[in-house]
Amino acid sequence: MGAHKHVSGAAYVVTFVALLVLATVSLLLSMLHWPVWGTVVALVIAVVKALLVLFFFMHLVEQRFSNRLAVLVSILFVTLLVGLTSADVATRHTFAQRTEPSPNEAFYGR
Repeated sequence: MGAHKHVSGAAYVVTFVALLVLATVSLLLSMLHWPVWGTVVALVIAVVKALLVLFFFMHLVEQRFSNRLAVLVSILFVTLLVGLTSADVATRHTFAQRTEPSPNEAFYGR
């Protein structure tokens, strides 16, 4: 077993300040009301904040590589699941486009 590395107090302060800056940027960007890129930028900022919390405040940076890899693979699978589900919903054409009325609508006049 090698020497156990610990995160210094300065790293906690820098991480906390980074989280405050990212939260402020997220708040300011939410006021811009970007139609397309607003959600993407907000999600990227949220992922960065979550990784900072995972690695520093939850001491994942001090753990063995296998522990860090397990968390990163879990995040990858959740991202893949959400991404594929979103792509399925976005590309699904459930309702067919009709140009002429159906026989029932023509008969009853609806």
